[in-house]
Formats: sequence, C-alpha cells, structure tokens
Amino acid sequence: MIRPSSLSRILRLTGLTLSVAAALPCVTFAQASTAPKKEISDKVSESLGKIQELTEAKQWDETLAIIDTQLLTAAPESYDTTVLKQIKIQVLLTQERYAEAISPMEDVLRLGMAYDFMDQRRILEFNQILSQLYFQEATAIKGTSPADARKKTEYLRKAYQAIKVYLAENDSPTEDSLSYAATMIYTQATMDESKTDTALLNEARDIAEQGLLMSLQPRESFYVLILAALQQDAKNKEAAEILELLVRQKPTNRQYWQQLQATYLNLANEAPDGSRENIEWNIRTVLTIDRAQKLAILDEPRDHFNRVGILMNIQQFDQAIRYLVEGLNSGKIEDTQQNWEYLASSYQQVHKQLAAIDALQTAAKKWPTEGELDFRIANIYYTTDKLEDAYKSGRTALSKGNLKNRPATLMFVAYMGYELKKYEDALVLAEQAVDAGADRAQGLYDAIKGAIEERQAALEATI
Repeated sequence: MIRPSSLSRILRLTGLTLSVAAALPCVTFAQASTAPKKEISDKVSESLGKIQELTEAKQWDETLAIIDTQLLTAAPESYDTTVLKQIKIQVLLTQERYAEAISPMEDVLRLGMAYDFMDQRRILEFNQILSQLYFQEATAIKGTSPADARKKTEYLRKAYQAIKVYLAENDSPTEDSLSYAATMIYTQATMDESKTDTALLNEARDIAEQGLLMSLQPRESFYVLILAALQQDAKNKEAAEILELLVRQKPTNRQYWQQLQATYLNLANEAPDGSRENIEWNIRTVLTIDRAQKLAILDEPRDHFNRVGILMNIQQFDQAIRYLVEGLNSGKIEDTQQNWEYLASSYQQVHKQLAAIDALQTAAKKWPTEGELDFRIANIYYTTDKLEDAYKSGRTALSKGNLKNRPATLMFVAYMGYELKKYEDALVLAEQAVDAGADRAQGLYDAIKGAIEERQAALEATI
C-alpha cells in the first residue's frame, strides 16, 4: 500500500520531480510522417508558464484546472497530451490522489511506447509506480461481493503484469523495486487463505533472494519475505536457517527468537518420537531458549517450563531437575502443585527416591489439604520397602481427602495394614473399599478377615 510517507520515494523512482521544465523535450528528432511529432505546440507551451507558477505556489486545484482545459483541445495522440498528463500525474501524486493518477499514467505509458515519447528507463519506472498504484487499489477493496472480487482480481493482475515488465526488461532493478515486487507477489500468493499459490510463492522468494545479492548488508525485509515464503510452504529446516541469520543480525528482536523456538519445536514434532532427529531438534529448541534468555528474551514462566517439558520428553531428567529446582526457587517457574509433582517424577526417573519424597513433602506443606501428595509419598515409600512409612502416609492421604481415586487409595492403605498385620484397622479400610466399589476389594476384605480368625484361633489354641 502506498502511504504519504513514501511519496518522495515514489516521485524519485519515477523521475517525477514536480517541475514543468522536466516535462519539456530536450531534443526533437525526425518522426515517421504518420506519427505525431515529439514537439509541444505553441498553445500548450504558453500555458506551461502559468502551470509552473501555480505549482510553485502549490495551488494544485488551479493547476489541474488549466491542465484539464488544455487536454480538451489537445490531440489525444500527441506529445502535448503526453506532457500535460505527466504534469497531471505529478500533481495528483503530490495530493495523494493515487487512484486518480492511474488513468493518466496508463495513457502516458501507452503514448510513450507507441511513439517513442519516453526513453526505456522512464517507461520501466512508470511501470513500477503503476504497479504500486494498482496494488494499492486492490488491497483497498474490502468488499466480498462478486463485483468486488472481479475488480480486485483485475487490479492484482495489472499490478503483477506491470512489475513483471519492469523486472524482465530492467538489467539493474533497485532494492526498493525488488522489495516491493517480492512483497506484492507474496501477498497475491497468500491472499486466498484456503489455498496458497505455490508458483507465486516461489516467485516472490526468488525475487527476495535476488535482493540479498544487492548489498553486502542485505535488507532485513528480504530475509523476512524469504522466511514468510518458507513458512507458508512448511519448509521448516530452511526457515530455521533464515531465522538463525535474523537472530544474529537482530539479537534483541523477540519475535525472531519466538519463531525460531517454535520452528525447532515443529521440526521435533515432525520427527518420530525417540529418533535421532527428534532428540536433535528438541535439544536445539532448549539451546535456543538458553541463548535468548541471556538477552532477557523467552524469559517468561511459560518459556522456562517449556524447556523443562522438552527435557522430560527426551528423558533428560537430570537437566529437567536442574531447571525445575532453579525455576521453582527463583520464581521463574510457577509455584504450582503440578510442577512440584513433575520435580518428584523426575527424581524418580533417576532413582532418587528420597529426593522425590522431599519434593512431595515440600509440596504437601504448601498445599496441606491435598491428600494426593501424601498418597504419592506412600507409593514411593512402598517401592523402597518402607511399609510402615507407606502406611502412615496413606492414612494421612485418606484423612486429607482430595484424592484422584479414593477407592484405590483405600485398597492401598488396607493392603499395607494387612502386610503390617494391623488387621483391625485394615479390615475397616477394606470394608470401606468394598463399599466404594474398588476392584478386588472383597478378596482383600476376606483375606484380612481370615487372617484375624486364624490369629484368634492360634490364641485360643495356646490357652
């Protein structure tokens, strides 16, 4: 879209410096007898002085009035018309009346090419600015009616054709022109959200890559366009390479770091779980977070937790523990029950059962009504053959409540009681498990009851 701030650049690119003298012919040369001469008539020549005065005074409407009056009597296929319309284009662009500049610019281009009124350089420059004007009109259409759609398509077609002429016949396009062309073609390629035009997408990327060769320090916009094209085409590996260049050039740009992290994560998700590629891309994601955090970027709690989650997924539990402990202590990772449970699980994965218990006990102090924490402690004690501790922690879990599966907890504690020969307490718990519908609860209840009867029988036998 052409904005007021870009007017001076547009005029510079087209050579349309606001001067009547610039529109006058430097030379005249022989024309074919049937072709109009490259000469200004006396009548139009006389009006140019007044036009010059008005433009210098910035009296634009008065200037246009004189030009339009002269055009009424000028031959349509004449150098007079070409010169007058060039001045009209200058005034319209100065007034930011871009849409109105399209028609006279089309006429000037047609006359210039048909009768050699303009040199090749000026013709190409006019094609470029005309393409921009078409593109602006296309993007300004917000309606969705069939008529709007047809109008928009036609403007885009013209914009594309005009810039293609410029690029095809220009041996030394400017960086500005390549940047515009790549942007315009990319926009057309992605305008239909349901279907990307791959051919146009690749064309936009090729033009942006040409732009990279224009300077030892290429414009950031060329990299951004190439990146956008690669992302649209789901070429994540190539996109990651461009993003690495961008974070090197613009290390404080938060968006580039976020995109790089997301791109590496996408590559990891595309690879089979546990594969070498999956591990490699996950590690690159972690390293990207580390690098960004040195610049105070990707430093939110979610970023710190994402790194932990990645490390846990690739079974790098020692590293996950380090970041979890650091984050929970510093506040960089949210102080939630679940995150303390993740820490305990990670400790278990590296066979540090006591550390896991310690983490869960810390959490239990923070959330004193959450019996599930004590139940997890009970389970760890059980795996280390500390049945008495497992039983006590299980009882604590039941007394607190807030359990994910109370019937299963009842069964666990009843069984611990049975193993420790605390039959009376265990029988009560087993009965509650039966009432709660726990699996195999009746069998445990019968076993405990049988153990009590056997113990009673043994006591009676000794009397």
